[in-house]
Amino acid sequence: MIAEQQRPGHKHKNSLLASPFEQVTASESTQTQEGESVALISPAAQSSQRPSMRRMSGKALFAEANKPQATPAESLYSQGGDNSTAFAEAVFILQQNRVSVTLTSSGLQLTRLGCTFPCFGTRRIPRAVSYDDILSASHLQNTSWIWTTCCSGQTHQLVIHTFKRSRRRRCLWRPQQLILGASSADVVEEWAMRINSAIWQSSHRPRDLLVLLNPFGGTRKAKEVWRDIAMPVFNLAGVRCMNIETERAWHARQLVSELTLQELNSYDGIVAVGGDGLFQEIMNGLLDLRAQGGDMAGAAACMRLGHIPAGSTDAVAYSINGTRSQLTAALHIALGDRIPLDVLRVDTEDMQHRFAVCVASYGYMGDLMKDSEKLRWMGPARYNIQGAITLFRGKAYTARISWLPAPLPGRGRSVCGANCTVCVSGHPNHSHTSTAFNQPSQKSLEAGSWQHVEGDFKSVMAIVTPCRSDQSALGLSPYGHLSDGRIQMVLVHKCSVLKYLRFLAAIPRGGIEPGQFSYIEVLDVTAMRVEPVGQESSWNVDGELLENNHVTCQVHKGLVEIFARGVEL
Repeated sequence: MIAEQQRPGHKHKNSLLASPFEQVTASESTQTQEGESVALISPAAQSSQRPSMRRMSGKALFAEANKPQATPAESLYSQGGDNSTAFAEAVFILQQNRVSVTLTSSGLQLTRLGCTFPCFGTRRIPRAVSYDDILSASHLQNTSWIWTTCCSGQTHQLVIHTFKRSRRRRCLWRPQQLILGASSADVVEEWAMRINSAIWQSSHRPRDLLVLLNPFGGTRKAKEVWRDIAMPVFNLAGVRCMNIETERAWHARQLVSELTLQELNSYDGIVAVGGDGLFQEIMNGLLDLRAQGGDMAGAAACMRLGHIPAGSTDAVAYSINGTRSQLTAALHIALGDRIPLDVLRVDTEDMQHRFAVCVASYGYMGDLMKDSEKLRWMGPARYNIQGAITLFRGKAYTARISWLPAPLPGRGRSVCGANCTVCVSGHPNHSHTSTAFNQPSQKSLEAGSWQHVEGDFKSVMAIVTPCRSDQSALGLSPYGHLSDGRIQMVLVHKCSVLKYLRFLAAIPRGGIEPGQFSYIEVLDVTAMRVEPVGQESSWNVDGELLENNHVTCQVHKGLVEIFARGVEL
């Protein structure tokens, strides 16, 4: 086990945050899982580059601004009130444009006054930047010959560390720096101090995180993802991290469940750098702590979870962010985003239980997962190969299915996204006196009005959230939600190999919907029970196999909080 305390440095007496990219040269880059080249440029390299505005997406990373001739720009600087209501106004240079910048209680407002160097051309300037979208601000001094000659000696830069949304996919974020030029060091330092102060007044920003890495999962690149992508973002945001590598299966759950109350109170969240399995282990360990009751339960209930994808599927990160981009996930965590997430409790007949947030499946997906374990040496490709083998075997299993229908009205055809109106009422239960999630599903559902069906099934699925992935960008449940307290139960009755292939082929195109095929039932439920009869398959619960196949499942609305905003559509 390797533990490392990572603490960001401070550059100025005003505790302005130094850039973590100092360790990376201007020519270094890293590759995200979506194929984008991400260049990380150090402040030292910035000072030697030509003044231009570039973003980090296969082009350049940072913005640099030209400075005007000596003007009384800084004489416009003013302030009033305390830090929470203070405002300031000054004229800076951004992308060869003179820009009036106003500091408000919610962020920065920018107004273009004119172009300083028309021959350089102009680019679009943001009208506003919210504090919620700013990692930090810092003061840099550019002493390069090109800069000082073109900008009449105005060498001070106010650097706003933020991000830019992709034009094609708003949920895909790219780090960006807005570099505002000024001639006064005092003005730049004061602005940086005020911006950082406003950011840190927000209670939702994490200060300290426990980061668990699985170096063996997926493509075995969790350490590189942490070192080259996530850690620089956290450093830039001033987040202290305790980094621990897991050594074996269920090690993460053990580490979390053994945290003391003092240790738990010292963290603002726990982050998984790995696949879906690591996230599930951490969540199960955290819920183990909540089951203890008392102060421990209260502290654990307030803990947020984050997922930086470095696995084979990464359905958790994809479902909550809309992308497998590690950079986007790290930005959501560093900015302190927060939404509730439904959790499925799965109880087996032998009194064991497990929690999941994506999907539990029996039949085809269970057989695929069980048999693919023999091909683990092949990496993610094993799922495609074993999937074809399992399909042509065409097995169906007899079972008795029971369920509790979800209350009306149904979820309809609304797609879950950021600021989702369906999920807005779902919130985590922070009361340490509540133990509803800790009760076995069999006991808590005894008085329910169950409905039943018995037959032969190719597949039985309990989908908790949209369950998006590279194979199904819209999700297994395209109209599922992150926190609506519902399970989408899918029953695929016995059918031919061709019909089941049609069902599988429809998932990448648009997911699973009611009425899609005559041999498939899709129902909204709050709980379900599966009792195998005769030959049994296996249960695949978020990528982990259960030893007992007689299960009862119940959804708990908004049981945990995660670092996310929901998918920006």
